[in-house]
Amino acid sequence: MSDPSTELPLITDKERVRRLLALPGVRPDRLDRLRSARVAIVGIGGLGNASAQYLAAQGVGHLTLIDGDRVDASNLGRQVLFGPADIGSFKVTAASKALLRLAPNCEVNALPVYLAEHNGASLIGSHDLILDGLDSALPRQWINQWALTNGVPVIFAGAVGYEAQVLGVYGKPPCLSCLWPSLDGADVDCVTNGILGPLVGMIGSLQAAQAINHLIGLADRPGTLWTFDLFQGRSRVVSVPPNPSCPVCGPTGKEISL
Repeated sequence: MSDPSTELPLITDKERVRRLLALPGVRPDRLDRLRSARVAIVGIGGLGNASAQYLAAQGVGHLTLIDGDRVDASNLGRQVLFGPADIGSFKVTAASKALLRLAPNCEVNALPVYLAEHNGASLIGSHDLILDGLDSALPRQWINQWALTNGVPVIFAGAVGYEAQVLGVYGKPPCLSCLWPSLDGADVDCVTNGILGPLVGMIGSLQAAQAINHLIGLADRPGTLWTFDLFQGRSRVVSVPPNPSCPVCGPTGKEISL
């Protein structure tokens, strides 16, 4: 017989979202959209750790975690789902265990693979929303093109050093390439440039907030770029218009196969 003192209390979905439901504009029927939502998070580093835990905690029904990396000791200062015992494990496996402790009713699909040209459509094709937690440019370009072609929203984000950006693309222009027509040479290495741990937590939380707003039917903010510089103590919100010369969503845009 189990010790009652060690048993976890039963947390109902209603209790979990009680404070969310108290917000203006959030009706009870909209919470069903969270329970039925399928969200893919590509990259389970600092951004993915932060966004995944808030999405699970707020009642999102299904999360797919996509990342081929394993936990390293250098990750522990900013990737808060992991502990020393997880070193050497696949990030998606360790994150899945942590998320299920947080939200046992969330269905978590852990895929220890990298998104690439040969597998992209099969990995993200059955989801309602995608969150970008990547640190490389080419997969972002693929996701941007695929999302526009298929009308699936993506919330892009990136962080290095003290600086970060967030941009939501909601299945139509403006897209990521309207802002950055070419991402060639855009990969920046946190190993050499460093990264402030709380910054990725903040940005991943902003991604999760935008995701929840979208899923429960509150106003999306297409073309809105959030930028942060925590060294200078500055933040800006910039409106990005569709770019008629965009190489992806403009009239002469080229399709990228996934």
